[in-house]
Amino acid sequence: MKTYISTKRISQAFVAVFITAVIIYACNFFFTRKDILLRKTVFDVGQISNKTIVAPFNFFIYQDEKILAERQKVAEQKVLPRYNFSSDATFKAQENINRFFDEFEKIVNITISDSEKIAQLSKKGFTLSYPSFSILSIKKDRQFLYEQLFKKVGILQEKGIVINQPSKNKILITDTGIERELLTNELLTTERAKEYFIENNKELVKDKKWETLLRELLDMFIIENVIFDEKRTQKAVEQARASVPHIVSEVLKNELIIQEHQKITEDIYRKLRALELARENIDKDLEEKEYIISEISQFIYIVLVLSLFIIFFYFFQPQMLATVSLLRISLIFTIVLTFLLIVVQTVADISPYIVPFGMPIILLAFLVNVPAAIIFGLVNFFLFIGILNWNFTTSFIIAFSGTSAVLVLTNPRSRGDFYNATFYMLIFFVLLTLLFCAIKSEKFLSVLPDMKWGFFGVVISLIGSMVLLAPIEQRLPVITNIHLLELGDFSRPLLKRLSEVASGTYHHSIIVGNLAEAAAKSIDANSFLARVSSYYHDIGKTKNPEYFIENVTDIDNPHNNLSSSDSAKIVKRHVEDGVKLAKENHIPRGIIDIIQQHHGTSQISYFYKQSKNDGEKINKEDFYYNGPKPQSKESAIVMIADIVESSTKSLDNPAYDEIKDTVRKVINKLVKTEQLSESSISLQELKIIQESIMPILVGIYQKRIVYPT
Repeated sequence: MKTYISTKRISQAFVAVFITAVIIYACNFFFTRKDILLRKTVFDVGQISNKTIVAPFNFFIYQDEKILAERQKVAEQKVLPRYNFSSDATFKAQENINRFFDEFEKIVNITISDSEKIAQLSKKGFTLSYPSFSILSIKKDRQFLYEQLFKKVGILQEKGIVINQPSKNKILITDTGIERELLTNELLTTERAKEYFIENNKELVKDKKWETLLRELLDMFIIENVIFDEKRTQKAVEQARASVPHIVSEVLKNELIIQEHQKITEDIYRKLRALELARENIDKDLEEKEYIISEISQFIYIVLVLSLFIIFFYFFQPQMLATVSLLRISLIFTIVLTFLLIVVQTVADISPYIVPFGMPIILLAFLVNVPAAIIFGLVNFFLFIGILNWNFTTSFIIAFSGTSAVLVLTNPRSRGDFYNATFYMLIFFVLLTLLFCAIKSEKFLSVLPDMKWGFFGVVISLIGSMVLLAPIEQRLPVITNIHLLELGDFSRPLLKRLSEVASGTYHHSIIVGNLAEAAAKSIDANSFLARVSSYYHDIGKTKNPEYFIENVTDIDNPHNNLSSSDSAKIVKRHVEDGVKLAKENHIPRGIIDIIQQHHGTSQISYFYKQSKNDGEKINKEDFYYNGPKPQSKESAIVMIADIVESSTKSLDNPAYDEIKDTVRKVINKLVKTEQLSESSISLQELKIIQESIMPILVGIYQKRIVYPT
């Protein structure tokens, strides 16, 4: 079954590739860019010219930057701020008056206290003090105020009301599409508007209470209708700045600038500087355009080449995309290699062949597999072509001599594989170097320096891969075959203790390992990981070996003295104990995951049924493993092998058909209870597994003839 890669994960992969491309491009740019040498004038004000200079073409004399900035600032200060007049505000103010008095009419006649009426008005958004409410409670006064305010607030709004007084004494205001100047002292702020209204409507102010009432009502009714237009103001500022001329004058072709022996004045100096700048622009204009296009194209090329990682991994090695750290380590290797290649190019007398291209190839072959290493080599070959200024020959020799290491790394299991890989890299490097030497009709002695640097590169690849393999492996969710081989040694502390204190579990684990290895091989899973993980899957039983049936030798079973719940807890705990022991002994994460997942969330059925029969009051959670369910094919295989071994061992007559039927029932139950649903293992693969483990089970239970004694 193909590993599913989510759209989000692919998007993250493209982001990682883009960041890598930026880093590589930046390194290449800063280490290899050409210095731009500007021709500086040798003239200065007050000097005497040693030659006559005539304008070779038309050019402009530009304003001095400081003077230009000052003039732009003056032009900016002359810009009047732009405001818009909102005619809708008058209607909104009158609408607010209507709404207030309508609400007041509804509330004033309700048989509740005045304080409650005031509170209800407040909820509607109208805040009044008690004295003001009392005045409005009189219908005659209320009617009078309504008529006066409806008419006079509209007149007040027409004066123009702003939140803050403009800083300049004039503004440009737009009203119904017509723009006009207006003195800012003609505008009213909201506070000034209230004062203006009271001063010009003395007949409404009968006493202090009426003045307070008017202020409170005006707070609710007055609306800002002269609104600052920031965009229009900013645009006007920009236009004012742009209107300041950058060009002072123009010098025409063949115009005399200075004669020989003439003194350089300020005016002449400006012309000479303008000529110098014009020459630079004319000389560089086309060159800079081509340079920019070239740099953009080079960056796009790097992005496209690195995107091949995603394409190739998606179709051929999806686990490299599914596991973030695996794609990350590939990109880090790429950054390191290209950085070394870029740096080497800037150092004289050092050949690019010293770059240890074989090191990441060997590491990826050990850590992941050969296809992943080949994809890495191919992508970096295309990348190196661009980095080495499209030098195909050098890129081909570096990339393919390094990638040749995979010829002996299809199933690396020992330290000797490092030396074998190095030997192949050296042979291919020599052969390819001599081949291209012959194709180009060069002398063989001319390639001896390259041979020397290439030899150093191969040696660095050997030493670097041997030194870095272990620390990199510790930081990745992978286990190399070398490490698995070491972990599979039965003299390892955990396995040795298992054989000493839980011999039944030890033999059970060996059989599970054989079954798991055969099953993993049959579906192209990691058979080495499945076998070694099987050895460790029950190490937690060393804590209480006597409580597991395979280790019980006496007739008196210790579970006979325990309740079903307590027995289930002890059995269940062996998973937790196993994980703890594995961590304490620095067992890799991949094996720890299988220890934790080999029972999934399945039921401890024997003790569950026993508790039911005994009528115990139970907590169902005590009779189920905590999981999680198997998350990989290898974990699922160990689960199947574990249950199959235990189930077939309990058969009274382990004939072929009975064994086959038991295996089928075990797998069907795991499928039915969805214990394998998260492992990406398919039903077709389960059928293959069933067939693959049958020969081993039949061999285990094959009866022997009775030899005469």
